[in-house]
Amino acid sequence: MSPWIVAYLDAFLLFVLVLMRLGSLVMTLPWLGPGVLPWQVRVVLAVTGALLVTPLFFGQSLPPVDNLAMLALLMVREALLGVALGLAITVLVAGMQLAGQAIGQTSGMSLADVADPTFESSVPIAAQLLEKSAIVLFLLIGGHRQVLAALLDSFTVMPPGEARLPSDLMSLLGEVVATSFEIGLRAAAPVMAALLAATLLVALISRSLPQLNAVVVGLNLNALLVLAALALTVGVAAWVLIEPAQQAVIAWRSAVGLVQE
Repeated sequence: MSPWIVAYLDAFLLFVLVLMRLGSLVMTLPWLGPGVLPWQVRVVLAVTGALLVTPLFFGQSLPPVDNLAMLALLMVREALLGVALGLAITVLVAGMQLAGQAIGQTSGMSLADVADPTFESSVPIAAQLLEKSAIVLFLLIGGHRQVLAALLDSFTVMPPGEARLPSDLMSLLGEVVATSFEIGLRAAAPVMAALLAATLLVALISRSLPQLNAVVVGLNLNALLVLAALALTVGVAAWVLIEPAQQAVIAWRSAVGLVQE
């Protein structure tokens, strides 16, 4: 086989492996989801990033690829590495939706559910508000740069074709899931406390005035109280996501063998 053909095949294989690792991250990040960008735009972003990164590894020796099964195995390993990082952030963001679900179900505002294309389900407006606010704050503090830098730095310890799943990856994802539930509880705590106080107040009033329709008064009071509580605490609730998300990125870097600077 001509040396030129071999060189082009090696370059194309490098591009495919880089694209799998980078593209899997792009496809799973919550701020690049289907509700934000169409899949065509995400594909363009992934391909553009792979074209920029691939030339850095020209001339690097690749593992021998004798058949399609071996190529598929290399591609799956690269993709799983990027999915693990993107999935960790997505699961943490889902914790904010959990908080909104609890608020919506408790306050009665779940009747105004809206469709969420990211998870292909209907979620309360409070969940959408908390989720988007947390994502915006994470982007404002440069979280997207930290995530991208973590993935790009992984190429220094795991060049294309040498990707491997960390031994403690499952424990890391388990900790992320547990942290996601904690985020949901912490984000919903202020509003839930206010709703509990309102429920007790309506119960006391209904005992004094039996002719009062406690259901109608309670639903209206809860709706007003939720709006007021969210207006006062949405910023603080969104900050609950920031530190766990940064810790998840640091834990992923440590798991793949990157030393945190």
